[in-house]
Amino acid sequence: MSREHCLELMLDVLGSTTVGRKFGLSRLDGLEDFRAAVPVMDRATHEREVEQPLGFGILEPDDPRTAELAQGHVERDAVAAIRRSYLGPESPRRIAMLRGPSGEGAVDRIARDDLDAFARLSEPVAETLIIDRAGDPEALLSKLETFDPDVLIVPSALTCGWLETVHRDPLDRRLRSLRLVLAEHDVGKSIRSRIGVRSAGWIGNSGRMALPTRRTPRRAMTLAMGSQIIELLAYTNPEEDGRRVYAERTILPEHAVLGMRYELVVSSALGFLRLRTGRHVRVVGFEAPSEHADVPRARVIRLPPAPMDVGLEGCTVSGAWLTASIRQILHREDPALVMAEIGPDPRSLPRGVAALQSGTMKLPAAFKETELEWLARTGAHRVERKNPRGLLVRVELQGYVSRELPRQLSSRFDASLRRRSAAYAFLRDKEDLLPPRVIVLPTGTRRNEEDRRIRELLGPVWVPEVRVVNQQER
Repeated sequence: MSREHCLELMLDVLGSTTVGRKFGLSRLDGLEDFRAAVPVMDRATHEREVEQPLGFGILEPDDPRTAELAQGHVERDAVAAIRRSYLGPESPRRIAMLRGPSGEGAVDRIARDDLDAFARLSEPVAETLIIDRAGDPEALLSKLETFDPDVLIVPSALTCGWLETVHRDPLDRRLRSLRLVLAEHDVGKSIRSRIGVRSAGWIGNSGRMALPTRRTPRRAMTLAMGSQIIELLAYTNPEEDGRRVYAERTILPEHAVLGMRYELVVSSALGFLRLRTGRHVRVVGFEAPSEHADVPRARVIRLPPAPMDVGLEGCTVSGAWLTASIRQILHREDPALVMAEIGPDPRSLPRGVAALQSGTMKLPAAFKETELEWLARTGAHRVERKNPRGLLVRVELQGYVSRELPRQLSSRFDASLRRRSAAYAFLRDKEDLLPPRVIVLPTGTRRNEEDRRIRELLGPVWVPEVRVVNQQER
């Protein structure tokens, strides 16, 4: 079973390192032992406990062990065969791939080798073209038109939409031989071209995450269980429960429940140990066991990340409540919402010396004529503040924005949160929390952000119209 081979390779590579000695990897016996000994880690914890001691990776860019540790070859034939099946009996003659450098040699190598394996299934072997820079879109279109590909592999389906916007026509009218578009992300997003968009699979920093599938829905993928160890961490639907409540333990993909939502947890020989990826999926079916996995393989569709909760001074506000409040504060006569970001207000964070609050303390009579009574009477005690005291809402609107609208939106947003959260309302009444601050962004902000993501030629482009961000993302 390839999963057991992944574990053996990981323990062999990491067992003698500082991290391996810390978790006792060399003494572990089997997958269940590994899951019991190594805790599930979020990104910050994984960076501190694993990546920093490893020097942020165990491989140099030109390390000859890259292909072996990435295990990209394990399920490569299956990926190539499924891609080929999308085209029917006629073989592709030319395949173009748009993909920018990720900075991770192992990831880039898997993508290139997958392309070569796909091309070799044609008779004669198909020509390939790799474009790693977007540059001027018209020049990019001209280069593709000269190559005239049968198959176009893109990081996001919205990359095709971007090219169509420049061309002002469906893409297949410019690329006459084009018969198939393979996208790694945003597969469900529509494009003007009549050419079908299918999943190209999914490659993450830890290795191959998922394989394409012949089965519906079109944006579904099959979790790659032979290239790395993938676990699933279940959580409740925040749209129904208001808060994301995570399960206490992960499960293996073959034990997934149909229809449930999960966060992916990955471990691989590239230096990843039970890392919570922040990538969310819903299970929509199962594939039969394969030569690399002797258990049912979960078929999933990717979900946008659930809105994160925001911790304020004295309470935590649900991300689902924040996004719902944004959608409800705009009235019919107001400008239309284009996008919104909600997060802690940097102005409300402590600066330099910790922010202090004075107040009064009520003490029992036994403490009269003591130093504590003097402190209570003068309010000289001090309470350290560590968390932000307010929220910042950044919105882009379509239409005329009056000078009074930001203040009105702040008041409506505040009132909506008061109705949803008793703790927030109590702290606002005590003035421990500040009113939300609303900033209206210039027109075109979302389009410029999407354009930047597309030009990177790497990773997903689409983000929710309303999202919650933490301080670091600003």
